[in-house]
Order: sequence, then C-alpha cells, then structure tokens
Amino acid sequence: MALRISRWLGLFVLSALTSLSGAGTAAAAAPDELRVMAATSLAPLAGELETALRRQGGRIRLTIAGGEAALTAVADGEAEAALLTRALDDNEATRFVGRIVGHDSLLLVVHERNPLDDISEAQVRAIFSREFSDWQQIGAGNAGAIVPVRRGLASATRRLFDRAFGIGNVMPVGAVELASNLATVLYVAADPQAIGYVSAGAYAQARQRGLRIKALRMAGQAPDARTCADGSAYRLCRPLLLVVRKETPARRTAALAAMLTGPLGEDLLIRHGFAPAAAR
Repeated sequence: MALRISRWLGLFVLSALTSLSGAGTAAAAAPDELRVMAATSLAPLAGELETALRRQGGRIRLTIAGGEAALTAVADGEAEAALLTRALDDNEATRFVGRIVGHDSLLLVVHERNPLDDISEAQVRAIFSREFSDWQQIGAGNAGAIVPVRRGLASATRRLFDRAFGIGNVMPVGAVELASNLATVLYVAADPQAIGYVSAGAYAQARQRGLRIKALRMAGQAPDARTCADGSAYRLCRPLLLVVRKETPARRTAALAAMLTGPLGEDLLIRHGFAPAAAR
C-alpha cells in the first residue's frame, strides 16, 4: 500500500509542476516584437521555433498557455498571434483568421505491458462510456478493471474526442480526469490498466523520454499525425493553426508563417511528432 501511495503522490507532484511550468503569463514585449502564445501541447516545438527565428534576426516573444487562454489573449490584444491545435468554430471564424501550418492527431495510448495493439471505434466508445469496464471484454488476452483517462469538460481535446465517438459529458464511475497531455502519459505509464488519449506530439516526446506507453492502431489505421496529413478518415485529426485577428497585417506574422511552412519548420514538426501542412 505504501508503494502505491508513493507512486501516485509522485505522479501528482509531477503533474502539478508541469501545470505550473506551462501556465506562464505573457512577458512584456520589446517594441516591434511579435507576441505569440502557443498551446501547451506545442511548447517544445514552439520553444525551438522561437530560438530559430531569433537566430535569423526575428523579433518574437513566445508564451505558453492553454489553447483557450491563447485565443483570448489574441482577442484582447495581449498577443498578436496564437498557435493552436484545433480548428476555429463558426463564431471564432468571424473574428480570426486561422492558417493551417501542420497536422496533429490524438492517439489512444496504453501501457507497454497491455497486449492490445489494435482497437475498434465501437470498443473505444464502450470503454469511455463505461459499457466495458474490464479488459476481458475487449478480448485481447488481458484482464482487470479498465481505467479510462479523460480530459476536463472545458478542454478542446476532450470535445474532439467525445464528438468523434458520440460520448456524452457525464463523468463515468471509475474514470480519471486529468488536465494535460503530460499528466495523461505519466498516468498511463504508471498504470497498466489505464487507457487515455494524447496529442501525437506529446506521444513522441513521451517515447523519447523512455516512458512505457504505446499507441494503439484504430481499425488498422496507423496512429500517426501523417495519417491526418494524408487526408484519411481517421476520426481524431486536428489542424495546427496560426491564428490572428482579421485586422492584423499579414506582414506581422509573415516570417513566422514562412518558417513554419518552410523546410526548417517542416523538419521541426516531424521531429516533434506532428506532420507538415503539405505531407511529404
């Protein structure tokens, strides 16, 4: 029991530290500096992008925040642009312009010890609605209580996932709700009974750090952002958008957009688990 408590306490501390480190507020920008806010799932990519632009003489100030906070900052004039991992809704499209600069996908992830490699849409729906509560019901050779890991109701990631599988907003008994990609991969890496969904970029980072998780194929489709760039019918695709207010002059974000869609930006996207806007 002590070991179990210690494990979850460590997980909680790591998750809390992650939330604190990713929730910075925009620093004061120098004159003519482009103020950009990026969604937390894009933090490692955005950091390298900022460094590359500065080396080329660009003047940019990049801050990490939640996707909704980033868009609000653009609306309020606290930032000139935002990098988001979701599409704009109809109302937002009347106020903002979103340029697709890459592609992301959500991946279903389980612990490496889980023998499951492929999952159907019907099984995903049954797990996250709690129609299935034991791994034996999946028929993959493992058993024990399934622990679905979800995002909060306000999360755009949660909304995409729930819409894709027709899952309601009720929090089922036995499910776990976490606030970030990193918290999810840490939880799944620590619990062989868990299943969650994370950004392709977050999954790539987790694997690079040696976390013991694996991504499931869905109905045979490869769990990869390139699947989305190729125009497949994979349900969990989402764009990477560079978003500005409609009245913002294009010249203000020209250098950033050019780098994101040029060879250096494409290499950065691929290395961080995303796919370029134009698939190679």
